Amino acid sequence: MQKQKKMVIALLVLAMVLAASVSLNVYYVRDGSGGRLFWRGDEAYLFLGVGHVGYRLSYLEYPLVTVMEYFYVPFSPEHRRGFEIVIHVTPSVVERHVVDYGEDPSTPVFMTPFDDAFYAMCPGAVLCKWTGRSYEPATAEEQRRLDGGNRLVRGSMNNQIINGWHVREFFRSPGDHSEVEIGKNLVISVQNHATDVRANPWVSVDLLRPGQAPESLYNVDETPRRVSKSEYDRIFKNP
Repeated sequence: MQKQKKMVIALLVLAMVLAASVSLNVYYVRDGSGGRLFWRGDEAYLFLGVGHVGYRLSYLEYPLVTVMEYFYVPFSPEHRRGFEIVIHVTPSVVERHVVDYGEDPSTPVFMTPFDDAFYAMCPGAVLCKWTGRSYEPATAEEQRRLDGGNRLVRGSMNNQIINGWHVREFFRSPGDHSEVEIGKNLVISVQNHATDVRANPWVSVDLLRPGQAPESLYNVDETPRRVSKSEYDRIFKNP
């Protein structure tokens, strides 16, 4: 009888542990990185992607996801949020603007410089222009001049000169590092700090001036990080 009682207690404890494993959650966020650098003369533009994907896992799911991550088996995130940071650098000023795309994964593509402006294809196949603060639909004249968007560059522009602008796409291979001179006294340094092919990219962009400490413009480590529930809800604006 005593043995049966102990067995019942053990089963109850096991059931409680399993119930807790299913109901209690851990929260992880992975950031995304990437972008392009355009420069001409003494000015530069950086169009930088910043995305967040969120994973809410029960303690029962967590070990399985860890194994899947090791073998590069994707696990679908529960939440997504996308941003773009646009930075304009000149010898006298650094302007920074953030475009929040929310949960919509659609972002402008085929960014191409023309003269003093930047055009892209916005969601809905709408030719749009970066105005200095946001994207706006192109005018009828701009539509005509760019042939409805057919003149946008759709392939890689890395290490090319496009309509007078030099282009550098951010490398994601471990140890990639590039420095670009902007005018006479500015250098933009782009580096992937990851040192192993299995490591997640960690991309930073710094502005270097003579006799001054580096100014960080962008720093995104894609390694998933554990966060609290409150931080998770803040990032994804959950009610």
